[in-house]
Amino acid sequence: MPSPLLLVENQITYQQATQVDYSAILTMAEPFYPDSPSANASTGFLNKRFTEPMLASMNESLGLLIAQKDGGQVIGFLGLSPFTTQSPSPVVNAMLKVLNTLSYHGQRIEQLSPFVFGPICVAAEAKGLGVFKNLYRAMWQFLPASAYNVGLAFIDKNNQHSLDAHIKGLGAEIIGEFSVHQSLFWIIAYSRVK
Repeated sequence: MPSPLLLVENQITYQQATQVDYSAILTMAEPFYPDSPSANASTGFLNKRFTEPMLASMNESLGLLIAQKDGGQVIGFLGLSPFTTQSPSPVVNAMLKVLNTLSYHGQRIEQLSPFVFGPICVAAEAKGLGVFKNLYRAMWQFLPASAYNVGLAFIDKNNQHSLDAHIKGLGAEIIGEFSVHQSLFWIIAYSRVK
């Protein structure tokens, strides 16, 4: 059964993914892995190769939003996870440890109704259609304001395209940094507009 629509703009629908969408998400993401033959790091990249069980876990824990063109082709996705103290991902675990020492706008992170967002990925053919910003608009509609007000994410310091999209495009802020296995990451925060 399809999930309720969160947003429709330019004949693109935004909604929570269902199990039938997972294989299309994985296909859409393939060119964004650094080891993919069609990879182009200058347009952004995904740090981790995802599987259907990983997508299902993310979707069940908080949500996995998709953008679909008329006809059902997945052209973007955004993962959401609850803010916890543990994660199966070593990178997320390292970020969570650093977040315990940080504040945002004068408040400790855990006081801000936080959640973790990412990955986000937009198909090359969807660039310029507003999919990136609209996935985040859909995110704020999807998440109840009473429970989630500040999103936190990590961005590989080699992924300047993603950093620029979040900082310049959304108004997210860099609030910290960390490293894992000699890779360096920024931590960004993105607030719900009141």
